[in-house]
Amino acid sequence: MSTSPIQDEQGHPIAIRVRGLINQFGEKVVHKDLDLDVREGEIIGVIGPSGCGKSVLLRSIVGLITPKKADIEVFGVNLNETDRAGRRDIEQGWGVMFQDGALFSTLSVRENVMAPMREHLEDMPVSLMRELADMKISMVGLEPDAAGKRPSSLSGGMRKRAALARSIALDPRLLFLDEPTAGLDPISAGNFDTLLRGLADALNLTVFLVTHDLDSLGAVCDRVAVLNRGKVLAVGTLAEVRANPDPWIQDYFSGKRGRAALG
Repeated sequence: MSTSPIQDEQGHPIAIRVRGLINQFGEKVVHKDLDLDVREGEIIGVIGPSGCGKSVLLRSIVGLITPKKADIEVFGVNLNETDRAGRRDIEQGWGVMFQDGALFSTLSVRENVMAPMREHLEDMPVSLMRELADMKISMVGLEPDAAGKRPSSLSGGMRKRAALARSIALDPRLLFLDEPTAGLDPISAGNFDTLLRGLADALNLTVFLVTHDLDSLGAVCDRVAVLNRGKVLAVGTLAEVRANPDPWIQDYFSGKRGRAALG
């Protein structure tokens, strides 16, 4: 995947560009002419009220939902104008971690991490896949004996790490994470945030992070995008977004939970 030639108004290279996104399910309009730029190398946190379409936006970009209308580019490649082979190449350059991890329950952790390799790297020897999978498992802080375990025998935090290992199995440049700290205790969530920030910096990842976790916004995100009423209401640094006068944004950050998490 070539480096994106697209830049935003400030001259930052763009990893993801969404223009005119419309998603509608029956009478419910989720997105209406939504625009968003995600810069290369940043962790952007996508927030908004429940039901505003955060996960739908993620799934629209990765192709799990077909929007009614959209112009979506990833690293300069227009997904609407890409054939099946080109789309496959692009998909190999991103990793996705779904809500609750979405690990295959009948497979071991190692086999889960190997799954993307089996799909996209068919000519790779299985022995090398196993070696690479074990390396990814180590990178996310799991002990070696976790590789042979089934997801059901892992704690919630360990399952999240295993899902993260699978998402980086193909050495992607781009990660999509959907509520990765949901359901974790504060310590485990904080450890996951630290892990994510370290991996993003070490691997030069661009991260699209859907979250409700106020602590994650302050701990790992370079910028924040606020979705509501079908559009992106605001995007910028945490300080810039918190200064936005929109009533929902002010309620979100100025409420008791917001003040406690962000000081």
